[in-house]
Amino acid sequence: MNILTLSNYYPEHTGGIEYVVFNLVRRWRRRHTVRWMACDVASHPHAAAPDDVPLPALNFTEKRLGFPYPLPLPAALPRILEQMRWCDVLHLHDCLYAANQIAFWTARRYRKPTLITQHVAQVPYPQAYKNMLQTLAYNTLGKALLENADGVVFISRRVQDWFSERMRFRRPPRLIPNGVDQTLFHSPAEGEREAFRRRLGFPIEMPLLLFIGRFTAKKGLHLIRQMAAARPNWRWMLIGAGELDPQGWDLPNVCVLPPQPQSVLRAFYLATDLLVLPSLGEGFPLVAQEALACGLPAVLSTETAAHLDDAPLVSLDVANPDAALHALDTLLNDAPRLRSLRLAAVEYARRWDWDAVAWEYEQILVDLL
Repeated sequence: MNILTLSNYYPEHTGGIEYVVFNLVRRWRRRHTVRWMACDVASHPHAAAPDDVPLPALNFTEKRLGFPYPLPLPAALPRILEQMRWCDVLHLHDCLYAANQIAFWTARRYRKPTLITQHVAQVPYPQAYKNMLQTLAYNTLGKALLENADGVVFISRRVQDWFSERMRFRRPPRLIPNGVDQTLFHSPAEGEREAFRRRLGFPIEMPLLLFIGRFTAKKGLHLIRQMAAARPNWRWMLIGAGELDPQGWDLPNVCVLPPQPQSVLRAFYLATDLLVLPSLGEGFPLVAQEALACGLPAVLSTETAAHLDDAPLVSLDVANPDAALHALDTLLNDAPRLRSLRLAAVEYARRWDWDAVAWEYEQILVDLL
């Protein structure tokens, strides 16, 4: 089977969706010919594999406006046409991106079956104009793709419910949560957690909290800044990049690192006490799944935690900074509960397996053909 898959960026951009595609493509290529097409932006150049098809694009919307929406250059169009003639089936990740829109309607012209995986619903922004544009886009461009696609997959029940209330699908949508690479992300061996903590230079008794993600307003960086200022005895490790700059907070208890490859993230999951993601408007983050697989308790916004209401998660009221601070105070001072959460997290995460996820997607693609 010749599979053409299209994402907004490649993993060099260090986003959750990019790593989802990476894990699927790596497994599909064992049995099929897979070409991965994505926007190749100057700020994060892609080291292309032989079957990758980078699209030249501009990325000024992310740099200047704060939302990731690369715009393919005219030179990208003949590449999309060529790959559409080649493929048997098209797999798109999310419905709004410009390259996905072009690829979808090109696939319709060539009568190539198309599967769309929708990762997120509407994302709240502090700027009213961004929310208006997003609402308009989902009600027009997004609706047109999702209602005309041959198949739709959602990664969480809440995202599926949001779209199901607003549109009709040609076939019943499927729910497939993302997987976790269990060979890479797993619970620590005896003494491993303490060893990683010493390697980072932090004593084991010091509260050490972790954030991984884009440095944007929707990720809740403002709340982390308030909590870091209010609790100088806590240490924070923030891993990511974006239009916000935590280094400018001038807080000595905040350590900022650039995006890290997945191969080294496990060390941070093991060394820290909590993963804190006070984000809004996204599906269930891949970093939260990886953290749980490593036995790291995850503290998420109430909205994000609701995606998995049976998971061993800690919910945070991100609209109430005092309540959020109190919740973390209580948790960090409750050693038995932390131990219980670590054990429950590892057990819960065993259900996430990329091999099984990739196989389930393959069966859908075969059915569409």
